[in-house]
Amino acid sequence: MPALVRLNPAECAVLLVDLQERLVPAVLQGEACVVRAGLLAWGARKVGIPVLATEQYPKGLGKTLPALAEHFSLPAWEKTRFSAALEPVIDWLRRDARRTVVLAGLETHICLTQTALDLIEADFAVAVVVDACSAGGRVDHEAALARLTAAGALPLTTEAALFEWMGDSSHPAFREISARVRQQREAPARPVG
Repeated sequence: MPALVRLNPAECAVLLVDLQERLVPAVLQGEACVVRAGLLAWGARKVGIPVLATEQYPKGLGKTLPALAEHFSLPAWEKTRFSAALEPVIDWLRRDARRTVVLAGLETHICLTQTALDLIEADFAVAVVVDACSAGGRVDHEAALARLTAAGALPLTTEAALFEWMGDSSHPAFREISARVRQQREAPARPVG
């Protein structure tokens, strides 16, 4: 697959990886990560992009935070392996002709990295939303982002993804999304819901 340069909304799916009750408090700026992931998921749904999710051992780590789960297109897939590129996830993406996976979640250097690498190996284009993922340590987070970029994943921000998906201020969701972005800039710790 050629290098990902631009996000085509007709080919995108968002995959939220392990944004769970007991994991979020254990990472750097976990609340801010959840807020950005929430904006990403909400905006994706507004422009018709499906939002998928996984949960790492939910019996021990809890469920996905409710503010995020309300945006899911399907129930979250449970997993025990670190990569979220599970067979049913891959099958769903291929069935729906979603060739670009936009990733956000936890932890950048473990589950997010293994997911991205597996998706790239499975011939998917991958974009990593750098402000909607986190890790327990800054070095782990930054090293993972550098590794993923070197492996061919496209780094971008939540706002960059949202506005690229719309493409034009005449998009039907533009006013609502741009208002929500402005609102979040003014109060960055408030969850989107």
